[in-house]
Amino acid sequence: MWSEWWNRFLASDPALRRLRTAARVTLSVALSLVVVLPLLAWWGQPLPLAMLAAVVAINSSLGINDPDRRQQKITNLLMPLPAVLALLLSILTASWPLVHSLLFLVVIFAATYIRRFGPRFFPLGMVAFMGYFFAMFLRPQLPQLPALIAAAVTGALAAFAMRFLVLRDDPEGVLERGRHTLRAQVHGLLHAVRDVAEHPDSAQRRRELHNRSVRLNETSLMLENTVGQLDDLDEAGRELLRQRILDVELAAENLLTPLMRLVDHPSGGATAPHAISALIAVLNTEPQEIREATRLVAERIEQQGSVEIAMAVRRLGAGLAELADATGELGGERRDEAPPEPAGEPEPAEDDETGLRRRPELRMAIQVTCATGLAIMLGQLVSPNRWYWAVITAFVVFISTNSRGELLVRAWQRTAGTMLGVVAGILVAAQISGNTLAEIAMILVCVFLGFYFAGYSYAVMTFFITTLLGALYGMLGTFDEAVLETRLWETAVGAAAGVLAAVFVLPTRTRFVVRTNIQDFLLSLRDFLRGTGTEISEHGTVAGLQESMRELDDGLQRVINSAKPLTNYRLRSRRSQVQRSVAMLSGCAYYVRNLAVALSSTVDMVDDDTRNRLAELLWALADAVESLTDEGQVSFEAAITSAHRTADALHDIAESLTDGPTSLHRTIRWLDRTTQVVEDLARELPATTHEKQPAA
Repeated sequence: MWSEWWNRFLASDPALRRLRTAARVTLSVALSLVVVLPLLAWWGQPLPLAMLAAVVAINSSLGINDPDRRQQKITNLLMPLPAVLALLLSILTASWPLVHSLLFLVVIFAATYIRRFGPRFFPLGMVAFMGYFFAMFLRPQLPQLPALIAAAVTGALAAFAMRFLVLRDDPEGVLERGRHTLRAQVHGLLHAVRDVAEHPDSAQRRRELHNRSVRLNETSLMLENTVGQLDDLDEAGRELLRQRILDVELAAENLLTPLMRLVDHPSGGATAPHAISALIAVLNTEPQEIREATRLVAERIEQQGSVEIAMAVRRLGAGLAELADATGELGGERRDEAPPEPAGEPEPAEDDETGLRRRPELRMAIQVTCATGLAIMLGQLVSPNRWYWAVITAFVVFISTNSRGELLVRAWQRTAGTMLGVVAGILVAAQISGNTLAEIAMILVCVFLGFYFAGYSYAVMTFFITTLLGALYGMLGTFDEAVLETRLWETAVGAAAGVLAAVFVLPTRTRFVVRTNIQDFLLSLRDFLRGTGTEISEHGTVAGLQESMRELDDGLQRVINSAKPLTNYRLRSRRSQVQRSVAMLSGCAYYVRNLAVALSSTVDMVDDDTRNRLAELLWALADAVESLTDEGQVSFEAAITSAHRTADALHDIAESLTDGPTSLHRTIRWLDRTTQVVEDLARELPATTHEKQPAA
């Protein structure tokens, strides 16, 4: 039982990233408070000023996403600067309410717009906004500015210590934890298949099976990206490790197909649970024993007549064992990081499109400024003294949202989380009010749980942050049920302001974002097919497909994420088309991943004529895929007819072979499936890929 729950936990948190992030944030806040509170007491300054240290520590722990460690360190050390500047502006203008509010809008616009200059400016803009906001909340005086500067610097240094010294992200550790996660997710995938086998008519269990397959792909992508940060491996070693990660993913997916076919077959009811139970037992063994254990399981399954399942079991066992061997070789000391190569001047993008459609940061800055301006006006009607809660809601609901649908979901989740958090905050404050140690402990627990669940549910995170406020107000001696009730109403007002801005100010429709991401996916697929065909034709080999496959999988994840407001929160009749499109694209990516693996061995074994036909088929498929986008040069009918003609010739060559199934047979099978899913996409997507959004 314990093993099963541990596997579920690992599968839900790839490489324990959420756990480590929540621990890092909580320890950063705790360390900053441990340093700042005694310092403020000695200095004779109000203790609530320590909240700024906590805010800077949180933003420094979460928001920094520069591409390399050196740049991350620089950004971390810069975090106090925008926070202090915003504080100073807020303090100096506090006596002029109109100027104070208008300047807040300027800070909000600038904090949002500067994201266009690179990843460093996202956290810097966010901490500037929070600095101005907390000056409104704390209402400090100008003589307290040195104490505020000390608090901001302490918060940044606490986050620096936790991120780069205590809980640093070493790629070897991430990869080792990720390997255990990958194994746990395969384990969960098999459990989901067994659940479907026991309840074959349950749509909910089939959806859970699909979700587990998606999470397996996400973890695989994360691990492949981590491999690129391993300095102790040369490029050949990195490619080998990426290939082994991909082999595990494909082996699990290839096992899934025959198992589900067996589950759905009228006579397969007894074989499927037996095969799955045996595999689950194998996954609980040590990595060194997986090869032998899976061989024995495969032999038993083969004796029962399920040859396809037996072959898939062998591949899965081999893949898991090879990945364990590969990651086990990474325990040596890492070399010091090489300094990053100086980046050249970026070349100007050649783009004929102008206006706000090509400037998403400017569009969002305008939307956020309008939303927060409306929140200021409406929030003051609710509470002239606490309207800033409406402003922060209107601001943060736009963070990481790319469409109107995503913002609507985020606004609803924040309001719902606040509503429940108000109730919890009242109950918590009533129990621990006056007990300082209990209040600090509760604040840290809420910080940990809030940021642990941040990647799982925004509503849950909001619930814990609102509960935290109950303990915080109690510690400050200002707790009142009316305060939390006011926060609830201000949150609702801020969410409504954000929704109105998203709907009426330069709106970005969710379906347009989905269509754009689908088109990007198709263009990545075209580039993969065309580039692979060219490599086969010119060099007679296939190598280096991992980068193209990662781009394709990244594109698929963007489609899935952007479609969630339409697939998770719409009536079934309105979401069926989007669900079908996403399912087809997922199947397409799956077939192409298998095609990439099969091609690498096939092109080395066939003659020049067969290689040329493979290249011609890939080119024809690339033209067919391109015809589904705005860049199409050849009609779909002409391209797919050419593809079928070349495929028929390849089938004739394969049938003339006297040997059993070869790598050429496998390649042709995946090419056939890719062709079929492209034809299905042509029937599903003709209106969605060409439709344009009106210019804003």
